Amino acid sequence: MIKIALLGFGKVGRAFMRYLDRTGESESFTVFGIADITGGLILQDASDARWLLEMQEQGRTIADCAERGAFFNVLSYIDNLPGAGISVLVECMPTNPIDGEPALYLLRRALDKGLAVVTVDKGPIVHGFQSLTLAAQLKATKLAYSGTTGVRPPPDIAGCHVLEIRGILNGTTNYILSEMQERGLTFKKALVLAIEQGIAEPNPELDLQGWDTACKILILANEWMQARAALGDVVRVGIGQETEQLIMEARGSGHVVRLIGRARLVEGRVRLTVGPKIVGPQSRLQSISGTSKGAIFATREKGEIFVGGLSGLAAISQTILDDIKSVVKPPDSSNTAPQATSDAH
Repeated sequence: MIKIALLGFGKVGRAFMRYLDRTGESESFTVFGIADITGGLILQDASDARWLLEMQEQGRTIADCAERGAFFNVLSYIDNLPGAGISVLVECMPTNPIDGEPALYLLRRALDKGLAVVTVDKGPIVHGFQSLTLAAQLKATKLAYSGTTGVRPPPDIAGCHVLEIRGILNGTTNYILSEMQERGLTFKKALVLAIEQGIAEPNPELDLQGWDTACKILILANEWMQARAALGDVVRVGIGQETEQLIMEARGSGHVVRLIGRARLVEGRVRLTVGPKIVGPQSRLQSISGTSKGAIFATREKGEIFVGGLSGLAAISQTILDDIKSVVKPPDSSNTAPQATSDAH
């Protein structure tokens, strides 16, 4: 049995716990620690995690439930996890795209304590990719972040020179654009529908302004193209009412509009862009509609490789589980670098 701890117990953290129970994986991967902004509990019995799940959904905080285990502030919670036999920390706090904090500091702390870390939070990977991977190497542990990029890079590209990555990396904006083009809705009506159906957040500006896609393409470029770029290097345009005109231009020629994140080599440097683009029928990206995602990885050795991705809580829960399994595998003696993988949000 692998003991795991959660850092962040909102919608994603609670969905992951339910997913473990539903799939029968909770016998092998058991939650013994849960933390939110009020503090963290290290549990004595795994059944207490289910009780905490019920309490959280009734509006109780972790601090309100301190009688169920050893209660600490968040830093002390992380420090005490190894002593409780917990080897993996799963971080699913809300993303801060400005500087990645406080999650970035907390993940460094966890790696310094020798914990394996799985995160679905883009902020720390955007702003601290180098420091986190170095911390993992120094402590001979692992960092996995498949849930931060929207799609999982195909295993075929391992060892290849990646020349370009382009893709639909945000399910919310792709749903809105699909509704506008397939049902003829205005931008405002499509946005309202997305919020009503829970596809878009009540405040969806990070998605609409292209920040989410910018974070994802940046992470992919830094990992697979050694871009060493920062968020400010991404030229970013989002979608809005003005996108209706672009859709009208594309419609007459059998083309569609998609919000595309792109990283490509230009004169020896990686150029990063996000923006609504007209996509023709010759592209695999044209058929990616609704909340689905997809990306094309262009490599020197193997040409273009397409990979798809799904949105939703079940998809991200499976991604977290896959990452946990990857970080608890025995290390490959031929490669001591931390495992870094990527998928849905």
